[in-house]
Order: sequence, then C-alpha cells, then structure tokens
Amino acid sequence: MSEGVTLVLGGLGIKGEASIGTLQSLRQHKVKIKKIVATGISSLVGAQFALGRDLDLVTDRLVRFFAEHERYLWGLEELGGLLWSRRRRAAGSFSYFLRERLFCRANLKRLNILPWDLVEGDLEESFGSIAACQLKVPLAVSAIDLTRGKETLLEEEELVERLKAGIAFPGLFPPVRIGEKELVSSSLYCELPLGSLTEADRPIVVIDIPSALSAQRPRSLIEVIAHVDELRGAAIKQKFLSKADRVFCLEVVKGFWWGSYRQTPQLVSRAREEMDKLLGLVS
Repeated sequence: MSEGVTLVLGGLGIKGEASIGTLQSLRQHKVKIKKIVATGISSLVGAQFALGRDLDLVTDRLVRFFAEHERYLWGLEELGGLLWSRRRRAAGSFSYFLRERLFCRANLKRLNILPWDLVEGDLEESFGSIAACQLKVPLAVSAIDLTRGKETLLEEEELVERLKAGIAFPGLFPPVRIGEKELVSSSLYCELPLGSLTEADRPIVVIDIPSALSAQRPRSLIEVIAHVDELRGAAIKQKFLSKADRVFCLEVVKGFWWGSYRQTPQLVSRAREEMDKLLGLVS
C-alpha cells in the first residue's frame, strides 16, 4: 500500500460530477493514489485532480458551463423527458436515448446531436498545454475502440484527446479518432472501467456511484431493450467488481437524475460528506 492505490472512478453521465466530492475527501484524508482510471465526466474531474488543482474551481466551472450552454442542455432534457412536474415525470428517459445508439452500429459512428465545438475550447484552455510529466498522478481513460470492438485504456495519448474519447457518449458527440483507433466513451458499456486492469494495478479501490434501475413500465420495444441493457450493465458491473480490493459505494447520490445538472454543488457536497463517513469507518 505504500506506493498507493489504483483508483477507479464510476459515475454514469452527470453523476460523474460526484467524483469532485469523492476526490476532495480522498485528498483531505491523504489517501495515496498511484493511478486514476476513469471515463465520462469522471475522467475530466480526475484530470483536474491529477494536476493538483483546486476542485472547488472545477465545480464552479461546470456550473458556469451549464449556465452558458443551457439552450443545448434544455433541449436534452426535453428530448430525454427529464423535466419533473408536480403530477408526473415526463415520458421517456435520456438513458434510453443514449442506449438506443448501442443497438445501431452505424449510429455509433455517425449520428450525434452535439458538436465538439461546444467543449473543445474549454478542454484546450484547461488541458491543451499539459505535458504528461505535469500530471502528479497518472490518468488512464477508458474508451471503446470501435475498430476492434473492445475496451481500451488511453494512457500515453495527448491529454485532450484522451478526455474527448472519455466523454464521446454515443449519440451525443462524434467518435474521436486517435491514430488507427475510433473511440467512444465506455461508460454506457459499463460505468466502472475495471475491464482492462491487471494484477499489476493492485491494490484497486473502486468508487461506485450507483444508478437506480428504471421502475417505469416499458412502453415500446426500444424501452424493453434498453431496460434489458440496464440489467446487462448492472450484471457486468457486479462481475467487474470482483477485481476490486475495496469498494466504496455512494448510495446517497443514487437517485440523482440525468437532468439535475443545475444541482451540481449539492451533488458534490453530498458525495464528499458520504465519502468522509466511509473513510472514517476505515480509519
């Protein structure tokens, strides 16, 4: 343990922001980390931590990003039926929309509703001039290589390209091409990127940010398929968790919905509080 742990960050979609609070708690408790493995939004947060940056500023930046691009994000809420009313939740689910892309290989490569222009400026400003040697903790980003149809860990590529691959959610952003690889985020395959880790990575500590399975009755064939895919994802995660030496499960953020991006500070605070409690039980 003297060399530190390999830290695997979970969190599907917006829930990846909970990694801000998790990493703040780990930093406060002086947990030594030898490598971070992440995908999705958790990879962006992990990169900021790996650079030794103030994670409160990451929260502020995310809140500002959502406010500046609300016209896009409002559209996503409407598309996914994420707006709650007093009477009922609107029909549909954004996770269904995302998972639908998994059932049409052509869509994985072509259809997307957000341009890279939306985030490239921010990524370049935050990470464009960063050399690998500036990372205080190595960062591996998990992605699916469409050319081979398997998960891969990006550890040596340019940091911005790694992070783009980590957030290239099928159906939202186009795939990212790095050399011969055409990459999309692996988070929809499994929200915990444990598949490529080996004995050399031990001890492996996992931060599980669970998602509640849909309780709505499916109303269409694609919703039936998507629900089956949710069950498949949960089964894969349980299988992968056998690789972990320690699992910290943040149950307090389980009910945080895809459309709750305006509540980022609350999500971060709740995640940090729960992680503090879990670490307190260990020490």
